[in-house]
Amino acid sequence: MTDYNSTQLRNVVVAGHSKCGKTSIIEACLYKAGQTDRLGKTSDSTSVLDYTPEEINRQMTINTTLAACEWQNYKINFLDTPGYPDFTSEVISSMNAAEAALIVVSAASGVEVETDKVWHYAEKLSLPRAIFINKLDREHVDFNKTIDELRAHFGKGVVPIQLPIGEADSFHGVADLITMNTQVLIKNKTQIYDIPPYMNAAIKEARHMLIESIAEFNDELMDKYLEDKEITQTEAAAALIEGIVNAKIFPVLCGSAENCIGFRQLLNSIIEYFPTPYFRKSLGINPLTDEMEERQSEDAFSAFIFKTVVDQFIGKTSYIKTVSGTMRENSMLYNSSAQKTERIGSLYSACGKKQTAVKRIAAGDIVIVNKLALSKTNDTLCYEQTPIIYECPEYPQPMYKLAITAVNKADEDKMSSGLSRLLEEDPVIEIYKDKSTGDLCISGIGETHLEIALEKLQRKFGVQAALSEPAIAYRETIKKNAKAEGKYKKQSGGHGQYGDVWLEIAPNERDNGVEFTETIFGGAVPRQYIPAVEKGVIETLQKGLIAGFPMTDIKVNLSDGSYHTVDSSEMAFKTAAGMALKKAVPDAVPVVLEPYSLIKITVPEYYMGTVIGSLNTHRGRIINTLSPSHSTSIIEAQVPDAELIKYATELRSQTQGRGSYTLEFSHYEEVPEKISSKIIENHN
Repeated sequence: MTDYNSTQLRNVVVAGHSKCGKTSIIEACLYKAGQTDRLGKTSDSTSVLDYTPEEINRQMTINTTLAACEWQNYKINFLDTPGYPDFTSEVISSMNAAEAALIVVSAASGVEVETDKVWHYAEKLSLPRAIFINKLDREHVDFNKTIDELRAHFGKGVVPIQLPIGEADSFHGVADLITMNTQVLIKNKTQIYDIPPYMNAAIKEARHMLIESIAEFNDELMDKYLEDKEITQTEAAAALIEGIVNAKIFPVLCGSAENCIGFRQLLNSIIEYFPTPYFRKSLGINPLTDEMEERQSEDAFSAFIFKTVVDQFIGKTSYIKTVSGTMRENSMLYNSSAQKTERIGSLYSACGKKQTAVKRIAAGDIVIVNKLALSKTNDTLCYEQTPIIYECPEYPQPMYKLAITAVNKADEDKMSSGLSRLLEEDPVIEIYKDKSTGDLCISGIGETHLEIALEKLQRKFGVQAALSEPAIAYRETIKKNAKAEGKYKKQSGGHGQYGDVWLEIAPNERDNGVEFTETIFGGAVPRQYIPAVEKGVIETLQKGLIAGFPMTDIKVNLSDGSYHTVDSSEMAFKTAAGMALKKAVPDAVPVVLEPYSLIKITVPEYYMGTVIGSLNTHRGRIINTLSPSHSTSIIEAQVPDAELIKYATELRSQTQGRGSYTLEFSHYEEVPEKISSKIIENHN
């Protein structure tokens, strides 16, 4: 591959809703650019981008894929991202590595949930955006209606720079509003012609909208526009570039990936209008001074890892975006995030799983490096003499939690190792041991997210695991005072066993746990046996007395007892303590407690009523509602953990994928009697 400088590079993240045709669009670009010799399709498993077994089986993108191609002496790095909401982290990471986003919209479906979400991710990064309307060859599609919908959602900065020629089956080309000519597909060959006369009225109206929009951000152009002077193609293109770079203008292109219409024009537009990484300014922290520092392409070398893929044979494959300076093969670099030196081997440009070795890359380029020993996703690479650390992107919080177990007990250690490797691939997944229940839990964005993690675990590391609902950390407590005696007496020849205690139990303040005291008078229980009594109390309460859950928030006082000078022992008093508790607790009105979490749900205001109604059916209590913006609502509520096991799926259904939430432990509360009876019955 040619050695490209920064001005010859274009990094484009392709994002949108699932099934809108993102992967097909890149496949068409690769085919037009001569990078591939056939038009790959996900539907027949010929895609060069969706090549993992999980993607082939589901016919959808799951992992971000780098697809580099050469066009007119430029290099374009496409980043093909998933459209399914469970894999949002892939989109966020890729946007950090790109200078522009191409948002794909299906003409048949219009603006969808993930269209909105990826737009706002890009907006948060001030990332230049363009829109590609795909599937214009479908029946009953309306280009103008889609434009109106896009402008309603994303503002008047959305302007078409192309118009489709024909519609549905007769769609065969695009008319360019900047060059004022057409690109038409005739017998699988692209021809350039003047715009057909019958389109003059539509072209005039669309060009008027375009010039009016770009003139708003260019005073010189505005003066010419107001004076009704002719605006040249060069002037229009320059103003368009300025608007795109400043994220004020969002050009709309169009075509059909299935029939490969409009892609020569798309590739030309990326080269001509999309920003180069040469002028990009990136901010990081200098770890030596803890101050902000700006890097540009000609500054000292720096780069960051935005994605990692783990393989049981190859090891780690790291996707690296260079920010400044030049990166060379077989070099030693400093990982400023880990404060360690990392050896860099061969550098590869990639198109799907096909890798091409390169000796060096300029600032702004994206490469793959295999077998890094120390570095992980979001680490910064630089020179030790000029260190910098780039900020990690903010990922969505995992909302869906399940317990995970190895199907074969012998694979438990292997599973633990495999899960650790998967965490290197996916920064959103969380693996942790629930100390309250003993469950090994795995959390992700949704059900599909965790299912695919399990499939990767089996395919890559040979471990078959199962998912199940996590246990709820119920507790037991009492509501009244009680007192009982526990006497353990056993004679079996020789020394016997004897321990006798009286225990008084009472409710403790919530969250104060178990409190053990003693008020022994006159040596009724010798001092050396009191620790054994306390140990018997703690162990018995830990096992639970009504439903098998640890008993908490209880005061236990050793008030009296008796002993035998020969037969008494620590074991006897420990056993007697357990016997006394088992007698006293039933008289103290024992109850089951359940954990409540504070849930903070962020939803569009339109869905607020639906979500609140749903929380009420889940025994939730609304604590607060906030409106940080005119279109967004935040609902704060306390909800039992037992009601939240599958709430992520329910919220997604209720809000069409637009809702999210965070959880934190709140408190314990008594379980309603009807539910408590079932819990106790299941235990017994």
